Amino acid sequence: MKIYSYTDNNYPSPNIIFDDNWPVQFIEGFSAFYKDHHNNNVIIIEDTVLKIFIPIRLIKVKQFLFGQILHAPVANAIELNTSQQTNFINQLVTFLKTKKIIHRLIQPHPFGIMLGVADKSTFCKFGTYIISLEGKEDETILNSYDIKYNKAVQHSIKNGGRIAFGRKSFEDFYSMYSATTERAKIHRDSIDYFKSLYSGLGEDHIETGVVYEEDRPIGAIFIIYTKYSALCTHAGSVGETKLYGGMKHLHFEMMKHLRNKGVKNYDLVGVRLNSSNESLQGVFRFKKGFGGVLKEGYLWKIDLSPLPMKIYDFLVGIRQGKSKQKDIIDQETQ
Repeated sequence: MKIYSYTDNNYPSPNIIFDDNWPVQFIEGFSAFYKDHHNNNVIIIEDTVLKIFIPIRLIKVKQFLFGQILHAPVANAIELNTSQQTNFINQLVTFLKTKKIIHRLIQPHPFGIMLGVADKSTFCKFGTYIISLEGKEDETILNSYDIKYNKAVQHSIKNGGRIAFGRKSFEDFYSMYSATTERAKIHRDSIDYFKSLYSGLGEDHIETGVVYEEDRPIGAIFIIYTKYSALCTHAGSVGETKLYGGMKHLHFEMMKHLRNKGVKNYDLVGVRLNSSNESLQGVFRFKKGFGGVLKEGYLWKIDLSPLPMKIYDFLVGIRQGKSKQKDIIDQETQ
């Protein structure tokens, strides 16, 4: 195996061009975003025999070294199947242990769901709904929706729901997104976060969409994409509105808009499977209604250097105590 990086001078740049047919996590601008906003490097590891690639974010906390897988392993711009992923992942773990550049592989990003799981890792089931756009007519996309969603879209269209795309819509998007994170009391990414994304990826790989009730913004979504797939990474709404079906209408128009740009798939980015949490079940049901295929897989993590991680966990336990933050894997397995 060999390591490449666009931003870390310890490694050469990738030996192939990751163009628009590859997932967005492989392109140079994505690495530039992580370097600019988080001061993290992204490495891309290649199985030089099978020509398999995987992107990993490197995170340093004092002397402790973490890695986060950003996408499942891919060969020839196609994600590996379950058995291929499992074989590659186990070889990857062995390789990383010898390189000693990562002490712990933490939970992948939710858009990094994998079909395979590393041996002796801690894992939980996880999924995402993906809507195929390639070659689909408008009517075919809409008719794949749940019947209530279909009617909601048509209601919004008939009652004046207006859709706007582009960076000019960002301010309204951020207002909706901020309102939603405030209501839900969850983390909100800063405006600087999005500015770094625009700087790294450019408007050719980002789309912002807002739905309006007359001139009032009532819902918004933020997408990063290549032709391989679009990832719906952020969304928000104003809450109460008279325009029934506005958000569903917005997703429908976004799907058509991106299909016309040659995007093959529309990924709603993550759902918990069989969660007992009613709010998370609500997210599951909402995303299911768009008629996509449920991709079922896993999130997993593993310690590559156990001793440093025991020290790290001990120190975190002292500092955070019972308020220690849990990732999705801990929430689902404990």
